[in-house]
Amino acid sequence: MRSPGALPLRFLALASWFAWRFIVTSLQVSALIMTPGRKPRPGIVKVELDDMSEAELTLLVALITITPDTLVIALDRGARTMHVHGMFVAGDPEAFRSDLVSTQDRLLRGLRWNPPEPRRLVAHTGKEPS
Repeated sequence: MRSPGALPLRFLALASWFAWRFIVTSLQVSALIMTPGRKPRPGIVKVELDDMSEAELTLLVALITITPDTLVIALDRGARTMHVHGMFVAGDPEAFRSDLVSTQDRLLRGLRWNPPEPRRLVAHTGKEPS
């Protein structure tokens, strides 16, 4: 669905995906609060950003920050990086980073007439995933 005529469908897919993600993370945070003895496993990851307009970057930061278990804590526009705090990161920071990259990719596909191809996250080994 990369044709410009598919933009309304891509935007609807982005909105639907985010609504679902918001519900799931809200339930996860609620379960954490209501389950005695359960503790979050917070962490902070660094994420590289694509070349984005100010509006796209603002919307990305807003989407990440309003999600119940995440918060953008630092943004470096010059280096095109951001640091994001998450409540459930410590178990698998690479999965959390991959999820944030996916959010960025979905946002660009949902907003641009000609979106870029989705990025593939390179694992911490430095090798391209197969």
